[in-house]
Amino acid sequence: MTNTRKDIIYVVVDLWPIADKAQDAKKILYDTIAEAKKERTCLKYELCENVNDPSQITLLQAWSTEQALDQHLTSEVINKATAELRQLLSKPTEIRRYKNIG
Repeated sequence: MTNTRKDIIYVVVDLWPIADKAQDAKKILYDTIAEAKKERTCLKYELCENVNDPSQITLLQAWSTEQALDQHLTSEVINKATAELRQLLSKPTEIRRYKNIG
């Protein structure tokens, strides 16, 4: 089966590192991004900082299918990063999934 634009799943992940732990959190995320980009189903994986609120960082992702995203989210890399980040964040991570509707 050939993937179409409508199969692509877009993901926005918002994180709020504790101020004095922000660099540690970013290091974990940089390492995670490098590994995720090696996955053939990963179409985009970028770390962004909120222009109006530098205490908030966001991962922008695109995956070939929802199944590919689900596999990524249960991978060893993500499990490890999630465990390490948990103690560095001031509030829970927010993850939103999107699909192309037109």
